[in-house]
Amino acid sequence: MQFMDEFQQYLYTLVHSKHPSGFDRILLGCLQIFSYIYGLGVMITLVLYRIGLLRQFRLPCLVISLGNITVGGTGKTPTAQKLAALIRDMGYRVAILNRGYRADWQGDIGTVSDGRKLYMTVSEAGDEAYLLAKHVPGAAVVIGKSRSQTGEYAFDKLKADVLILDDGYQHWPLYRDLDIVLIDALNRFGNGYLLPRGTLREPLTNLKRAQAFLLTKVDQSSEGACESIRSVVAKYNQHALIMESVHSPQYFLEIQEWYRGTREKSIPLSQMNGKTVLSFCAIGNPSSFEQTITDMGAVVERGIRYPDHHNYTMLEMQHVMDLAVEQEVNALITTEKDAVKIPSEFIYSDRPLPLYVLGIEVKITCGEQEFMNLVQKLTDEKRKFVL
Repeated sequence: MQFMDEFQQYLYTLVHSKHPSGFDRILLGCLQIFSYIYGLGVMITLVLYRIGLLRQFRLPCLVISLGNITVGGTGKTPTAQKLAALIRDMGYRVAILNRGYRADWQGDIGTVSDGRKLYMTVSEAGDEAYLLAKHVPGAAVVIGKSRSQTGEYAFDKLKADVLILDDGYQHWPLYRDLDIVLIDALNRFGNGYLLPRGTLREPLTNLKRAQAFLLTKVDQSSEGACESIRSVVAKYNQHALIMESVHSPQYFLEIQEWYRGTREKSIPLSQMNGKTVLSFCAIGNPSSFEQTITDMGAVVERGIRYPDHHNYTMLEMQHVMDLAVEQEVNALITTEKDAVKIPSEFIYSDRPLPLYVLGIEVKITCGEQEFMNLVQKLTDEKRKFVL
């Protein structure tokens, strides 16, 4: 594991510690000072945009931002897949704008997919952008740090009607017609502190900017969690649409078959009932993934967690397999986001145990039709304005 991965993991554990040591308390105090500075910077930046000293770039098509107010896994990538598919099926041309986090490709504008063909590998595009392109045929995926540049390209060259900014709530240079904030029903609003003392990207008062909220993983949340989130949202924003969703497991697929892109040899979820497994992942909310496996009836003998977006080495995968053999489990299980970062040498090696990829689909259980109506209304208004 790389040094930065270990350091990030240490900081995450530190800021959530309920009984910090003497040195840790000093370090937390220093982090609190930086949090004040960070919060001041966010406030000043937003004020500069509000009074016009910093200007937002406007595009003639509908721009939707999908993001969160906390650091960590709220399920943005599978949710972006779901929303892009919904909008595509409404008859609109969709392009997803992703920054290409940890992508090997360097440049201002990179076309991962034009909606018909994949042009980049996972290492070139980054895991999130690659998965979006792989799982939403018909939707283009473009990477680049400047969403204004990639958005203009998607509109001019790819003829997009709707742009989705993946993780774009804090990307203020580009004007959005619809801001959607994801809130993890398992983690809610983190530990209440701003970065770096906590996991909040912005103060909760900034929830007022959003026009819609999506509560994720509501089926795994505790009783009253959704009502608690709704009351917090209502404190700052009483007019936004509030939706709810679940992460619904669909299938298990041996990783070799998953890479071939076929589900013909998928394993029914019920077949893993009572089986012992070792899970491993490098996602923002690993506990949710492990809980999903347990809810299906499998027994997680051991769960190995790596920092978000971690790239696996052959040595690490051999170590994971050795641990699974020692635990005498029936199989290893990982996520689709992790599957794309496992070395091909390991995938096609002679392994003593199967490695299954768990396919997850986001299902909107509350507010889906209202969302589609809102998209249609905003798109029609945008077209009238342009014409």
